[in-house]
Amino acid sequence: MSIHPKHFDFTQRKWRWHPAIPELAEKLAESASPEELICVKATDTRAVYRFENYFIKVSGSLRPKAQLAPAAREEYNNYCKLQKYNIPAVRHLAWGRMGRYTALITEAWTNDACDALYYWYSLAYAVKNTDDFLADLVKFLQVLVNSPLKHGDFHLGNLLYSPSRREFTLVDLHNVSIGSEHTLAEKASMLQILVELRSALTPQKMLDMFWQIAAIDADTASKVIRKKLIRDSERNLHDWPRRVRQFLSGYNKFSDFVQYKDQVLLVKRDRLRHNLFDPALADQGKYKVMRLAFEDALEQMLFSHYLTMLQVPHNPAVALSPDGDIYYPDMKEFQEVPTDLELVNSYSEYLLCMDLHLSDYHQWRHCNSGNQLLLADFNATLGTMPDRTIFRPRGVNPRNWKVRRER
Repeated sequence: MSIHPKHFDFTQRKWRWHPAIPELAEKLAESASPEELICVKATDTRAVYRFENYFIKVSGSLRPKAQLAPAAREEYNNYCKLQKYNIPAVRHLAWGRMGRYTALITEAWTNDACDALYYWYSLAYAVKNTDDFLADLVKFLQVLVNSPLKHGDFHLGNLLYSPSRREFTLVDLHNVSIGSEHTLAEKASMLQILVELRSALTPQKMLDMFWQIAAIDADTASKVIRKKLIRDSERNLHDWPRRVRQFLSGYNKFSDFVQYKDQVLLVKRDRLRHNLFDPALADQGKYKVMRLAFEDALEQMLFSHYLTMLQVPHNPAVALSPDGDIYYPDMKEFQEVPTDLELVNSYSEYLLCMDLHLSDYHQWRHCNSGNQLLLADFNATLGTMPDRTIFRPRGVNPRNWKVRRER
């Protein structure tokens, strides 16, 4: 009893919408056929479709709770509560039911709106100026921390950002409510969302933003940051066996298989799901290539993935061949050894909170066009890991790697 992302059809049966939306309901009934619906994402029981200027989130779960208290109804009601307090959120038009299916209709916010974390990474990877994004985020978070919003899943992935409007808004309201005014401690806790920017945000800038948004002093902010880093590290370690299986299977969020010459390479993807290895650039000699025993090369590849999951800026291992060739990009913009030791120490403290250790600051490189640091050589850090066996899984047969045919 699953939702087929390509075959869902709003024209076949009659939906009941709350509140009534006669014109839109008629348009869906007449035109929202599988040919007109664009599937944005889907699982076995849920799917999100784009139809004209709307997003439609459909659930087909048979669980009693999903039927008695549908998430679509909850999200719509939550939106209505937020509107009373002028809390920014994408416009929710209605929720509906048809048999075992429920659906939520929201209006597309802007054509250029995207996941806030996705947009942040697009800036960070291109080493572009982030000042406008951060200034807009400060204004938005000032509104939220001074509102009665309670959010049980507050992270950048649940925010949309429009570069043209220079505005943020909330999306996915399944875990929000209205409560009392936030205490200073609660405001500080909400602002741990800033720690998600650590891949390209200097520690001092992060502390400054805590103060700008809610007058949180440096000591309190530092405690919140450390707590978030430790929790992220613990979660990453807990999830690591599953992450390894996903990475080695070419799970498209993390990796891919690419044909290069007569071999199939395991290729790393960035947070934007772009392959970090380009065969054409490899032919031009744009990568540094090291030949290691396969187990050693695999360890390098997986540790690079481990650092990526923790948002540690580093020169990544981007591709691995069955023969143990491992490819590293030429990071020309990161060549200088940093001279600002206070900045280095702050970044190094990030790593210590996540149980990562550096032997000396010369392992950092400074970006020529900003204050961003990058870990140029992570081998010394790998050598300090208490259990390196987690990066050396048994039974990996690279001869079984196959290029995916469907994209």
